[in-house]
Amino acid sequence: MITQSSIHRKRIAAALVLAVVCGMAIAINFDSEGQPAPMVPIVVDHESSTTLDTLLATIADERVVYVGETHTAYHDHLLQLEVLKGMADQPGKLALGVEWIQARFQPVVDRYLAGGISEAEFLKGIEYYERWRFDYRLYRPLVEYARANGIPIVALNAAKELTSAVSRLGIDELPDDLRAELPDGYDFSDKRYEESLRQMFRMHPVGGEGQFERFYQVQLTWDETMAQNVADYLAAGDDHRMLVLAGKGHVSGRSGIPNRVTRRIGLKGVTVASFDPGSRLFNEADYMVLANEQRLPAAGIMRVMLEERDGAVVISDFGAESPAEAAGVKKGDSIVAINGEPVSSFIDVKVLMLDQLPGNEIDLTVQRERVFGGTKNDTYRFALAAAN
Repeated sequence: MITQSSIHRKRIAAALVLAVVCGMAIAINFDSEGQPAPMVPIVVDHESSTTLDTLLATIADERVVYVGETHTAYHDHLLQLEVLKGMADQPGKLALGVEWIQARFQPVVDRYLAGGISEAEFLKGIEYYERWRFDYRLYRPLVEYARANGIPIVALNAAKELTSAVSRLGIDELPDDLRAELPDGYDFSDKRYEESLRQMFRMHPVGGEGQFERFYQVQLTWDETMAQNVADYLAAGDDHRMLVLAGKGHVSGRSGIPNRVTRRIGLKGVTVASFDPGSRLFNEADYMVLANEQRLPAAGIMRVMLEERDGAVVISDFGAESPAEAAGVKKGDSIVAINGEPVSSFIDVKVLMLDQLPGNEIDLTVQRERVFGGTKNDTYRFALAAAN
């Protein structure tokens, strides 16, 4: 059977046909109305560019490397994976620091890496589908490589409860229990970063200037919390190294996380990011990577809508041309198993479907209420549709 993971392995090499442009910084300039000015065309001299392997050798002595991402960009995550593999071959106690897990869930991460819980329990424990929600197939190869190679993963981010309260109340009005979760310090002095964030805010304004101040405080709460957690790991030993994976807004120009790590422990590190010609913000790094754009393979789906009710995963409705409905599955059926693997939660369904492609056949076992009382289990086989 063809799986997502087999396609991942085949495409990684092809995806990273790239050039690395050293010391490339695309400055963010603003026009008289405060809008990002058109970017000046860039010329890349092929003879002065390098390859990713050469870059990894060049930065082998760096204790901290930041690789920015657009969360939905598959090629960014492929780049991150290749950097992780390269750093894993170098000396030192390497850890992977990630934005997309909140620090309060570190014990769950540790248990999964140690083999104490399943992948479904891991995703449920970090509340992945409630707090991050991006297609987990983007991040799964990174997690599984770290797990297979004994690389600790450090959950970097601030809790959603904290940042939501900062957005509502502001830092000064937080209740004591949440104030205890604030980072150990804030630096509001970077006016260029503030202006960049102001431009982001103006693209999707909510409220006036006062609301921007809350928006700014939330951004810095993310930045400072992640910087503190990076610094704490690196400060624990001179041989400690970290690859930090975070959104480009937290890495570009060093204003988000990198400078705040430097403020705490003096380490500068290097920043790496793919060049995005469609973006006028956050195209600034020590090394800009020109890589082929890649997209995740289409997912195979049942085109069903699910609800969790009383400990069961219930089919509440069907999408257009649902192969499950065509096979005989009905509204109100509870999913019992997929390909013989038991299902007891929505996350079980998500994990069991992660590797499925359009056209793959699955066996879906459902429990149905009988007309005259009781229940019965039936199994339906059908080929999956493609996600739109």
